[in-house]
Amino acid sequence: MKLNSGGYDDRGGSKSQLNVSSSLLEERARKAEIVRGNFKDADNKVMGSTEKVELKGFKSNAGIATFQKRWRRQMKYMDELLENGVADNLRVSAASFKAEEEERLQAAKKLHGEKEKS
Repeated sequence: MKLNSGGYDDRGGSKSQLNVSSSLLEERARKAEIVRGNFKDADNKVMGSTEKVELKGFKSNAGIATFQKRWRRQMKYMDELLENGVADNLRVSAASFKAEEEERLQAAKKLHGEKEKS
């Protein structure tokens, strides 16, 4: 599939095109999973470090608790976004592209077979 990028050269022609294939989408889904893993590692390090902080009796103790609560909520959101919103959607799109690629291949083979019979 080719999509116009919206850019044009001096003669009014398209400068570049976006080429998307099922393998490209699958690769992007794998990279999204890597990013997701990196976020989880960062989360584990941050939470491990902040849990060691002892501020009982200090006013900032409530601030650490608020930070931890917000951090957990934000990391949960990012984890779900990367897993469901990015990686899963890329995989679904890749499967759709793969099916379309197969249909086009079969149609081309059929057309080629009909031309050989003529």
